[in-house]
Amino acid sequence: MPDDIYFYERTKGRTDGRCWFLSNFYKAMMIIDGKEYATVEHYFQSMKHAGTELEEKTKLASTPEKAKKLAWTRELPPDWPEMKEGVMLRALRAKFSQHPKLADKLLATGNAHLHEDSPTDMYWGVKGLDRSGKLLMIVRDELREEVSRKDLK
Repeated sequence: MPDDIYFYERTKGRTDGRCWFLSNFYKAMMIIDGKEYATVEHYFQSMKHAGTELEEKTKLASTPEKAKKLAWTRELPPDWPEMKEGVMLRALRAKFSQHPKLADKLLATGNAHLHEDSPTDMYWGVKGLDRSGKLLMIVRDELREEVSRKDLK
Protein backbone atom coordinates (compact mmCIF):
# COMPACT_ATOMS: atom_id res chain seq x y z
CA MET A 1 0.00 0.00 0.00
CA PRO A 2 1.39 3.44 -0.89
CA ASP A 3 2.18 5.98 1.84
CA ASP A 4 -0.18 8.50 0.22
CA ILE A 5 -3.46 7.95 -1.58
CA TYR A 6 -4.95 10.73 -3.67
CA PHE A 7 -8.60 10.82 -4.66
CA TYR A 8 -10.81 13.38 -6.34
CA GLU A 9 -12.07 12.58 -9.78
CA ARG A 10 -12.07 9.12 -11.23
CA THR A 11 -8.95 9.28 -13.36
CA LYS A 12 -7.42 12.76 -13.39
CA GLY A 13 -4.17 13.92 -11.86
CA ARG A 14 -2.53 11.54 -9.40
CA THR A 15 -5.70 9.48 -8.97
CA ASP A 16 -6.26 6.22 -10.80
CA GLY A 17 -9.91 5.58 -10.03
CA ARG A 18 -9.47 2.79 -7.47
CA CYS A 19 -10.08 5.22 -4.61
CA TRP A 20 -12.97 7.09 -6.20
CA PHE A 21 -15.14 5.58 -3.44
CA LEU A 22 -13.51 8.04 -1.00
CA SER A 23 -14.97 11.01 -2.87
CA ASN A 24 -17.95 12.88 -1.44
CA PHE A 25 -19.40 12.67 -4.95
CA TYR A 26 -19.37 8.84 -4.97
CA LYS A 27 -22.94 7.51 -5.09
CA ALA A 28 -23.64 5.75 -1.80
CA MET A 29 -27.20 6.25 -0.54
CA MET A 30 -27.29 7.12 3.15
CA ILE A 31 -30.04 7.70 5.66
CA ILE A 32 -29.45 10.41 8.23
CA ASP A 33 -32.21 11.57 10.56
CA GLY A 34 -34.70 9.51 8.56
CA LYS A 35 -33.85 11.27 5.27
CA GLU A 36 -32.17 9.71 2.24
CA TYR A 37 -29.15 11.31 0.61
CA ALA A 38 -27.60 10.05 -2.63
CA THR A 39 -24.07 11.12 -1.67
CA VAL A 40 -22.07 12.69 1.15
CA GLU A 41 -22.06 15.86 -0.96
CA HIS A 42 -25.86 15.99 -1.07
CA TYR A 43 -26.03 15.80 2.73
CA PHE A 44 -23.22 18.28 3.31
CA GLN A 45 -24.57 20.86 0.88
CA SER A 46 -28.18 20.54 2.09
CA MET A 47 -27.09 21.12 5.70
CA LYS A 48 -25.87 24.58 4.70
CA HIS A 49 -29.57 25.49 4.52
CA ALA A 50 -31.09 23.19 7.15
CA GLY A 51 -34.67 24.06 7.96
CA THR A 52 -35.29 25.95 4.71
CA GLU A 53 -36.90 24.96 1.42
CA LEU A 54 -33.42 24.97 -0.11
CA GLU A 55 -32.41 22.06 2.14
CA GLU A 56 -34.94 19.75 0.47
CA LYS A 57 -34.18 21.06 -3.02
CA THR A 58 -30.47 20.46 -2.51
CA LYS A 59 -31.06 17.00 -1.02
CA LEU A 60 -33.05 16.01 -4.12
CA ALA A 61 -30.64 17.45 -6.71
CA SER A 62 -30.00 15.01 -9.57
CA THR A 63 -26.21 15.08 -9.12
CA PRO A 64 -23.77 16.06 -6.37
CA GLU A 65 -22.48 18.84 -8.62
CA LYS A 66 -25.99 20.30 -8.86
CA ALA A 67 -26.44 19.99 -5.09
CA LYS A 68 -23.24 21.97 -4.58
CA LYS A 69 -24.26 24.61 -7.07
CA LEU A 70 -27.70 24.99 -5.47
CA ALA A 71 -26.23 25.38 -1.99
CA TRP A 72 -24.16 28.34 -3.16
CA THR A 73 -27.21 30.24 -4.46
CA ARG A 74 -27.82 31.69 -0.98
CA GLU A 75 -25.64 33.10 1.73
CA LEU A 76 -24.31 30.57 4.20
CA PRO A 77 -25.39 30.70 7.83
CA PRO A 78 -22.97 32.72 9.96
CA ASP A 79 -22.06 29.70 12.09
CA TRP A 80 -21.29 27.46 9.09
CA PRO A 81 -17.48 27.71 9.45
CA GLU A 82 -17.76 26.25 12.97
CA MET A 83 -20.30 23.60 11.91
CA LYS A 84 -18.94 22.29 8.62
CA GLU A 85 -16.41 19.75 9.90
CA GLY A 86 -18.96 18.19 12.25
CA VAL A 87 -21.45 17.97 9.39
CA MET A 88 -18.86 16.36 7.12
CA LEU A 89 -17.74 13.90 9.79
CA ARG A 90 -21.35 12.86 10.41
CA ALA A 91 -21.85 12.23 6.68
CA LEU A 92 -18.65 10.22 6.35
CA ARG A 93 -19.53 8.10 9.37
CA ALA A 94 -22.96 7.41 7.87
CA LYS A 95 -21.53 6.51 4.47
CA PHE A 96 -19.03 4.00 5.80
CA SER A 97 -21.21 2.56 8.56
CA GLN A 98 -24.13 1.99 6.18
CA HIS A 99 -21.97 0.46 3.42
CA PRO A 100 -19.82 -2.37 4.84
CA LYS A 101 -18.08 -2.98 1.50
CA LEU A 102 -16.97 0.65 1.42
CA ALA A 103 -15.87 0.38 5.05
CA ASP A 104 -13.75 -2.65 4.11
CA LYS A 105 -12.20 -0.70 1.23
CA LEU A 106 -11.43 2.22 3.54
CA LEU A 107 -9.82 -0.14 6.05
CA ALA A 108 -7.81 -1.69 3.21
CA THR A 109 -6.06 1.67 2.72
CA GLY A 110 -4.05 0.66 5.78
CA ASN A 111 -2.11 3.55 7.27
CA ALA A 112 -1.80 5.51 4.04
CA HIS A 113 -2.32 9.24 4.27
CA LEU A 114 -5.51 10.10 2.37
CA HIS A 115 -5.69 13.31 0.34
CA GLU A 116 -8.44 14.89 -1.72
CA ASP A 117 -6.52 15.96 -4.81
CA SER A 118 -8.68 18.98 -5.57
CA PRO A 119 -6.88 21.53 -7.71
CA THR A 120 -8.78 24.43 -6.14
CA ASP A 121 -10.20 23.63 -2.69
CA MET A 122 -8.02 25.32 -0.10
CA TYR A 123 -9.94 23.91 2.85
CA TRP A 124 -10.84 20.30 2.03
CA GLY A 125 -8.15 19.63 -0.58
CA VAL A 126 -4.49 18.64 -0.36
CA LYS A 127 -3.33 22.02 -1.70
CA GLY A 128 -4.91 23.62 1.35
CA LEU A 129 -5.70 22.28 4.81
CA ASP A 130 -6.38 18.74 3.48
CA ARG A 131 -9.33 18.35 5.87
CA SER A 132 -11.22 15.84 3.72
CA GLY A 133 -8.42 13.29 3.91
CA LYS A 134 -7.88 13.92 7.61
CA LEU A 135 -11.56 13.33 8.41
CA LEU A 136 -11.52 10.12 6.37
CA MET A 137 -8.52 8.93 8.39
CA ILE A 138 -10.49 9.63 11.60
CA VAL A 139 -13.37 7.51 10.29
CA ARG A 140 -10.90 4.79 9.26
CA ASP A 141 -9.43 4.76 12.79
CA GLU A 142 -12.92 4.52 14.28
CA LEU A 143 -13.79 1.62 11.99
CA ARG A 144 -10.54 -0.12 12.88
CA GLU A 145 -11.32 0.27 16.58
CA GLU A 146 -14.84 -1.08 16.04
CA VAL A 147 -13.47 -4.14 14.25
CA SER A 148 -10.98 -4.72 17.10
CA ARG A 149 -13.78 -4.57 19.68
CA LYS A 150 -15.82 -7.11 17.71
CA ASP A 151 -12.81 -9.41 17.45
CA LEU A 152 -12.39 -9.33 21.23
CA LYS A 153 -15.94 -10.55 21.83
